[in-house]
Amino acid sequence: MNYTLKNDHLNVVVDTFGAEMHSIQHDDIEYLWQADAKFWGRHAPVLFPIVGKLKNGEYRYNDKTYKMGGHGFARDNDFELIKKSADELVFELRDNEDSLNHYPFHFVFRVSYKLVDNKIRVRYEVKNEDEKFMSFGVGAHPAFNVPLKNGTFEDYQLTISPDEKRTFIPLDPPSGTLKLDERVESQVSQLPLTRALFDKDALVYTSSKEMKVSLTNKLDDHGVSLTWKNMPYFG
Repeated sequence: MNYTLKNDHLNVVVDTFGAEMHSIQHDDIEYLWQADAKFWGRHAPVLFPIVGKLKNGEYRYNDKTYKMGGHGFARDNDFELIKKSADELVFELRDNEDSLNHYPFHFVFRVSYKLVDNKIRVRYEVKNEDEKFMSFGVGAHPAFNVPLKNGTFEDYQLTISPDEKRTFIPLDPPSGTLKLDERVESQVSQLPLTRALFDKDALVYTSSKEMKVSLTNKLDDHGVSLTWKNMPYFG
């Protein structure tokens, strides 16, 4: 089921399935990718309890093998809407019989979306309701329309701040796993968009304590900026 948040700047639609944003509109411009299945049939999936893929799609825990698909299972589960106000939606996912077959932990996972002027503040909360240590990963995977209004794909660029050295970790396209033995130091502040830029899958870097990545273009002021704190990696 879809729920809408609206203020003077933004109109945002979020689905209970996957707690996934389906639309971000400003001045009648749709900023979020509209899940064209010919290319990629999602909008902005929430990634939990892993980000990326596992080697051979499986892992070992307490001498037992568990299978899990890429980016975990939260994106393919119905969340419960536990709070709704004029400017905020809070969704919740708890462990269930199926999740325990892939991830043997009792948990509560909450995702909240709050409108603050022309910003969407996203918050992830993970609670371990087990008596044992629980490893997990959380990630955001929003896709944005390019071009937004004017120009072509090549008129856009990504600007990364702060401009400092960080580690680039290449992906192995067939398996989707990280090539940790091929890590290199890199300093990149701008990435002009080209069709070939992602030929070898996502570009993964270590993150600073506070980060900002902006998608902008040469022709107008339409763009998107993402900021975050305390996330160890971004791609």
